[in-house]
Amino acid sequence: MVGDLEKSSFSNIEQQSLEFVKYTLDPWVVRLEQAFKRSLFLPEEKKRYLIKFNVDGLLRGDYQIRMNGYAIARQNGWLSTNDIRELEDLNLLSDEEGGNLYLINGNMTKLKDAGGFMKQPTETEPAEDPPEEEKDE
Repeated sequence: MVGDLEKSSFSNIEQQSLEFVKYTLDPWVVRLEQAFKRSLFLPEEKKRYLIKFNVDGLLRGDYQIRMNGYAIARQNGWLSTNDIRELEDLNLLSDEEGGNLYLINGNMTKLKDAGGFMKQPTETEPAEDPPEEEKDE
């Protein structure tokens, strides 16, 4: 029976919610966005302004999958802490707290410093010889 939730689990309820957004809401959202753009803007304004409904909150899905996605994005340098916090509707961190730093893996190096180890001076001072131990005869 369609819509029978008697033997449903959390995962298929969650999947049903995602399908509702994708197959039911999304077509209507697109129609409304297009109608608003057509009705509200002059021809020269249509290129400058964008109307977009934000349904991201409805598509958030499973917490663990979302956090794993954020971790991958953070470690590969394409999301900052503040980017993630904004997606999660959290307060942003200041620049002093590192909120807008983009990091990459390799002990989480700053993106701008990536490869810095390759720029070390080529001439290094020779290592000191270890002191010789006296032998007992």
